[in-house]
Amino acid sequence: MSGSVSGKLTDGSGAPVAYANVTLLRADSSVANGDLSKDDGSFRISPVGEGSYTIRIESIGFTSKYVAVPVTAAKPDVKMGAIKLTAVATELNAVNVTAEKKVMELKVDKKVFNVEKNTTTAGGSATDVLQNVPAISVDMDGNVSLRGKGNVTVLIDGKPATMMGTDITSALQSLPASSIESVEVITNPSAKYDAQGTTGIINIITKKDGRLGINGNVTVGAGTRDKYNANLGLNVRKGKWNTFLNSSFRQNNTFNNVTTDRQDTGLHGDSYYTYEHVPRLFGGFFNTLGTTYDLDKNNSFTLTGNVNTMQWGFRDNSDYYVYDEPGREGGSMKMYRNRYSEGLGGPLSFSGALDYKHKFKKKGEEMNIDATYASSTIQRSQIYDTKLDTNGKILGIRSEAPGRGGNNSFNAWADYVNPITETGKLGAGMKSQFYEFYSSNDPLIWNTDSADIKRIDYTQLTKYNYKQQIHAAYVNWSDQKGKLAYQLGLRIEDAQYNGTGEVPTKQTFKNSFLNLFPSAFVSYQLTQEHSVYLNYSRRTNRPGFFQMMPFKDLSNPGTVSMGNPDILPEFIDNIEANYSYSDDKGNTLIFSAYFANTSNLSERILKPITGDALDVDLGLQNEVGQLLSRPMNIASGVTYGLEGTAKLQFTKIWDATLSANLFNNQLNIGELPDGYSAYISNTSGYGWFSKVNTSIKLPANFSLQFNGNYESPKVITQGRQRESYWLDVALRKNLWKNKATLIVNCSDVFKTRQFINNYNTPLYTQTIDRVKETRIGNLTFTYRFGKQDMGNKGMGPGGDKGRGAKRAESRKAEKPTEQDRANNLKQNDDSDNGGGGGGNGGGQRRGQ
Repeated sequence: MSGSVSGKLTDGSGAPVAYANVTLLRADSSVANGDLSKDDGSFRISPVGEGSYTIRIESIGFTSKYVAVPVTAAKPDVKMGAIKLTAVATELNAVNVTAEKKVMELKVDKKVFNVEKNTTTAGGSATDVLQNVPAISVDMDGNVSLRGKGNVTVLIDGKPATMMGTDITSALQSLPASSIESVEVITNPSAKYDAQGTTGIINIITKKDGRLGINGNVTVGAGTRDKYNANLGLNVRKGKWNTFLNSSFRQNNTFNNVTTDRQDTGLHGDSYYTYEHVPRLFGGFFNTLGTTYDLDKNNSFTLTGNVNTMQWGFRDNSDYYVYDEPGREGGSMKMYRNRYSEGLGGPLSFSGALDYKHKFKKKGEEMNIDATYASSTIQRSQIYDTKLDTNGKILGIRSEAPGRGGNNSFNAWADYVNPITETGKLGAGMKSQFYEFYSSNDPLIWNTDSADIKRIDYTQLTKYNYKQQIHAAYVNWSDQKGKLAYQLGLRIEDAQYNGTGEVPTKQTFKNSFLNLFPSAFVSYQLTQEHSVYLNYSRRTNRPGFFQMMPFKDLSNPGTVSMGNPDILPEFIDNIEANYSYSDDKGNTLIFSAYFANTSNLSERILKPITGDALDVDLGLQNEVGQLLSRPMNIASGVTYGLEGTAKLQFTKIWDATLSANLFNNQLNIGELPDGYSAYISNTSGYGWFSKVNTSIKLPANFSLQFNGNYESPKVITQGRQRESYWLDVALRKNLWKNKATLIVNCSDVFKTRQFINNYNTPLYTQTIDRVKETRIGNLTFTYRFGKQDMGNKGMGPGGDKGRGAKRAESRKAEKPTEQDRANNLKQNDDSDNGGGGGGNGGGQRRGQ
């Protein structure tokens, strides 16, 4: 590869601009190469291959500038001459950088959504943030799906979210939105990433600050019906040290109301009606403290610690009726049961990470070694009060099931990158994961209408231990030939897990899987604005302990939920094609087509408890009308679809991000255990959802934002889910020369969001209508403070002190060593998700 791009930077008076960042970007916004301008303002980027590029120029005190640069075989050396930069308005003692992050960034392996500007989620949780990200949906219970499919792997700063406890769904509803900076959506991960998660990876990046000096921000907020949140971010950077702190608090009181109507088919079918009112609590403290030490220009260490405490609670009051045919409209009641349930508990978790990064003398050759340990413990209480009325005979029963549990995990990995040729790069790595989970309870039951003594409730007795270890290695090769770039990868994983449980009789299970996971990525730059991508990967979804644990959840009197220790991992083959367009006006379009085939597809299946052989083996009693909900492996599933995402800048004050996803799900049923085949059959159907987020800048530092969502009816196992749509609104006001922000917002303004499932089987039909608190108002205030530099004041865009401070800072950073990435298909991939699972510095990225 040869060629170069050179020029000279000047300010409005013609004076040179030194130590500005000059970055050469491809059409997909990935970094090709870069340089820092010299004392005389000159820069030179070399080598540069043929293609259409964009020069991005950034310097404190100046507006970011973008200039198109074509490099051809006839003119490989481009001399741009003098480039004039425009100074931004600044005060004597402050330097304001006006360049803002793009709302959406496309990289070959992932899409990055910078959610800081989404004011409709201010005061909300991580779940609210994810709900507003294109391609992501969140259901009634907070479960996350991607492109209409579950089994998504969630990472926090590139590390497994298990550091937040075992119940990731509840943890995301406790984590404040104010602590989140961006969300990375990786729909088709390469061999470098963990193979776990059939649908893809969602990586939540928390806020951090890499500026010199002492910098920070404080956020406080309150919402309707006793909702409170707060966040403190602090960064101290001086010399070779960078220390950071992020501390968050959230308390969220909410409720669910669930109505279930079921009708047995047949001439004399009974009908069943359940109503549940469930106040719920999600809350917790999240604290991260870490420090990075740059030993020298080639060696860096980062130590990070997390301490999180969370509490989740519920109070469920439910009424359960059984009527004879023709139903509760005109039939007679055969049974009535009232159950009061109460539960409270949550994990206390600790985690620590030590990361080491080494740069070799050879340009672009790097090695990263990382280790993370996390531990969580949980105490929980559960109380059930039941009053049963059967043909006038009333019985009162009380049961208590206090429990305890926890988990421990250790991850260690190493990554190595070496540019073998001018355009080709080899990447390799290894990773080992060790995970242990344990849970037990002490259930007691007695009759409250007599002098009955407390006795062990064997229907709820559990003692469960589960261990898993995964060892993996991968190799990637990437290269570029003109406008064509490609990457080939192969990952091997050996997964072993075993468990024992008393539920109530002792059971043991053990499985091991040795599998290969290939991946391939190809991209071609059509023109400066247009690019196409094609990729393939194979992934897996290993069952979690909640899916395998055969504990009986009796909170819903009409349905007993259990895990399945015999469930097998899913395996999926993904193919995806992408087209992207971007221009210098801020408009970006991304269109995708995807296909996925899943074997051993697991779905939760409902069947009546009839006292058959399966029910007896599971220790289930044949109570009137109860259903059993249990995950099962069916033969296979196919998903294919189209997705479009657009970031449009209509005017200087009005922009919008739009997305739409159309997909088809097919479920192909294989052989199921006796007792299930009558309740599920092959099914397929289309679904689609869309999101619109638009912002308008108003006078006096006000801005208005609307976020609209629509989800069409779609196929689910044994039925369909009805449509749902809602609108969120937020008003933002910047105060005190942009040092503070006040946000007022309201989610689901018209209270139209609904969660209704219809089930239709040969033996019964059922409708479940869940009403969740969705119309919520929040008031959030943020204040930002700090200095740009520890010892320099009076900095201005053209003054000597301003340049001196910038020069001192720039000398700490070497000339960009991004040449090795020029031929890397995955921008920044070498600094993220080491060994497929973690990120450098516990997710803290220096220089951000």
